[in-house]
Amino acid sequence: MKPLSKALTKIQAVIIVLIVAVAAIAGAYLISQQTGVQQTTTTPTTTPPPDNVILIGDLSITVPADFKAFVDAAKNGEVSVTIYFGHALSEAEFDAFQQVIDMFKQEYPGINVLPISYANRDVLKTQISAIAALPPEQRESFIGQAPDVFTWAHDWIGSFADKGWILDLETYIGTEAIINNIAPAIQPLAMSAVTYKLKTYGLPYAGEAIALIVNKQLVPNPPTTFEEMKNVMQQFHDPGQGKYGLSYQFDPYHLYPFITAFGGYYYNEENGSVGVNSTGTKDGVKFYIQNILPYLDTSPLDFNNQLNNFLTRKTPMIITGPWALPSIKSALGLDNIEVVPIPNIGENVPKPFSGFRNLYLTILAASGGVQRTYASVLFILYVALNDNALKILVEQNGYVPVKQTIIQYVVNNRSQFPVVYGFMQQVLRSSPMPKDPKMEKVWGVDYNLNAIIGEYTDALAKGKTVEEAIQAALAAVDPQLDEAYATIMQSLGE
Repeated sequence: MKPLSKALTKIQAVIIVLIVAVAAIAGAYLISQQTGVQQTTTTPTTTPPPDNVILIGDLSITVPADFKAFVDAAKNGEVSVTIYFGHALSEAEFDAFQQVIDMFKQEYPGINVLPISYANRDVLKTQISAIAALPPEQRESFIGQAPDVFTWAHDWIGSFADKGWILDLETYIGTEAIINNIAPAIQPLAMSAVTYKLKTYGLPYAGEAIALIVNKQLVPNPPTTFEEMKNVMQQFHDPGQGKYGLSYQFDPYHLYPFITAFGGYYYNEENGSVGVNSTGTKDGVKFYIQNILPYLDTSPLDFNNQLNNFLTRKTPMIITGPWALPSIKSALGLDNIEVVPIPNIGENVPKPFSGFRNLYLTILAASGGVQRTYASVLFILYVALNDNALKILVEQNGYVPVKQTIIQYVVNNRSQFPVVYGFMQQVLRSSPMPKDPKMEKVWGVDYNLNAIIGEYTDALAKGKTVEEAIQAALAAVDPQLDEAYATIMQSLGE
């Protein structure tokens, strides 16, 4: 037996070695925190098990095991399921989607995707609401008559989710997939637009907002400030000759950039406040009356007349959205226009409403077995997250991307996509339309805004000067917007 003193000495030696080792590791960790360099030996691994990961293009997404198993089976053609995609797209727009659908079916031969075309959104809404009203056991008989997935702007989410017409993605692919994989890949404004009550309802694949479109043959250098824009309007405005400074449709949606420029708003989705008569909103309306309205052809201020004035070169500029591009392309050619954000007013930034094209998962997708649900979810992931699919929509339909990699793709190829780039710059400085169902009541401000503009046009019709018409409209702003607030609050029951 070894002497106890020698044994203790060895134990002490071992302890000393361990203490030194621990101290060294701790020291390295502290240094790494100070220098910003992480030591791989002290960083815990967070790599998810490969069995739980699916690839959508180049994006890795961690999903539940049963969803992963379905995706693998669909890739191998080991399932046979049909889903229905609803849309109200034009024939030209849908051609690009058909290519995306064909790509999807080639990658997942176990899934068939059939389109359902709708003449308008009211037909789609009526159909989905009727099916949702049925008991779950009766819905299966309507498979194929209504969509499992459909596309529309994001502002329907609140009312549809509250009624139970659409389903959230977390239920099927988990919260971590959204937070850790999908959300970082999508532009934050767009992701926030499809998030409602902490759930994700579909995914956005494109955005749109109104912007300033300039006829380069009339204005070679687009204005970069509002002062420059106003100078252009003044230069071209000559009503006696049928010429005007700007084409610009009037309604609450189109007016909104000048509302936000002064800190105004219609409805704050975060705190539920109505701001139609806030100081900023009133200031924005007054600025519009004094600095925009006098340079417009007010007979009438609707889309068709304003667009026609721009197409026939009666105006050098128009504020409108990408939906006008087919007509502009036909009349002027896209090479002859430039799209830029609505210029700042001093340091004030106009932020128009933005709409994000969303892919909704309907309640019908939950009928007829879980494979139909999973197939519908997978189709949403593919269209919104596959770079090759998104490039087709950018290149052929001129859609403004919201996935970060495709945004960068457009930036890197700006000369190839000048119109998309211009609208993209505006979308990135926009305000997503509220999706809260209360906004449906707030849109009632339209009545009072039209009454304000009516004071202006009525004054001109009575032979008043432009300045007198401006003063008549300005005098109506405060009482009309106060009335709008009272009416809206009463309709909301508050």
